[in-house]
Amino acid sequence: MGQILAGGWLVTQRLPRSGEPGAEHQTGGCFSVGYIATKGARKAFVKALDVQGVIENKASNRTLMERLKEMTDGHAFESAILDVCRKAKLDRVVEVIASDQLELPGSLYGLEVPYIMFEMADGDIRKAISASEKIDAAWKFRVLHDVAVGIQQLHRNDISHQDLKPSNVLVFDQGSALAKIGDLGRSSRRGLNASHDGNAVPGAVAYAPPEQIFGIRPERWEDRREGCDIYHIGALAAFLFTGVVLSASLAQALPSGMRPFLWGGQSGCDYETALPILKKALTEFVADAQPAFPVWAAEELSQIIMTACDPDYRVRGDATARQRIGNTVGIDAFVSRFDRLAKNAAVKTRR
Repeated sequence: MGQILAGGWLVTQRLPRSGEPGAEHQTGGCFSVGYIATKGARKAFVKALDVQGVIENKASNRTLMERLKEMTDGHAFESAILDVCRKAKLDRVVEVIASDQLELPGSLYGLEVPYIMFEMADGDIRKAISASEKIDAAWKFRVLHDVAVGIQQLHRNDISHQDLKPSNVLVFDQGSALAKIGDLGRSSRRGLNASHDGNAVPGAVAYAPPEQIFGIRPERWEDRREGCDIYHIGALAAFLFTGVVLSASLAQALPSGMRPFLWGGQSGCDYETALPILKKALTEFVADAQPAFPVWAAEELSQIIMTACDPDYRVRGDATARQRIGNTVGIDAFVSRFDRLAKNAAVKTRR
């Protein structure tokens, strides 16, 4: 608090951490603390590494060196990914203002704290929905289009987000984009190793696609990485219109004795055995969700969720793109469909 950062930004507020009052809509990893910095009338979000917290975390079952390595490797990887996004001018990914480190005066260990400073959003979509009664189909489809464009931009730069969820979709009241994608700390890039690349579930377990929950690691980048992003886009569409986390609904469809450990089971079953049950559960979920969809968009939105969230990673995504050379998941098709739905919704709203 009160420190001057690169470019003359003043740190004015520490954001509550998980478990603290007011933290319901805050995000951040276990190795970082969030702050707000100001420069005139502008605000920025600062993600500072909690170096001292990592050093003092003796309750962890990992050694000090293991904890420090995980923190520094993660920070270096995220900084490298964000640098790619900055150079490529990805306008649907949250902009980085500065990445630097600050030597804290009077620190117990003489710490230099690395930080990344981002443009300040007005909140994530959870906060926007809970704070406004004016959220309509046009707003939701605009968000979905912006998010799909953001994922498209990442995929064109060989980056997969892998942790797309409501808290990582940030909204802006001003500017050309209503929504942008944030938090690339769990992302993956071809040719750039990350410590979490070997994890069965790179992102949040609660939002993970079924193959990750069952420990399946597809060999093809398109299936393993981009297929995860497509699943998350479809699940985001389901969440925006129903308020339900799709993966939790699929988990409940499996008998308790067949659920894998990550879904609260004890013994579990294999992925191939579970697939027919999960496919049936997705079909039933979409059918039950129909009343929450706009009548004029119900058929297409249902198809989007069915194809984007297919429990079988081998066919997930746009069917036409899957038949082409390269067998991609077809993010371009989802961008086009959400764009059309957003424009149609805007016209109907004006009427």
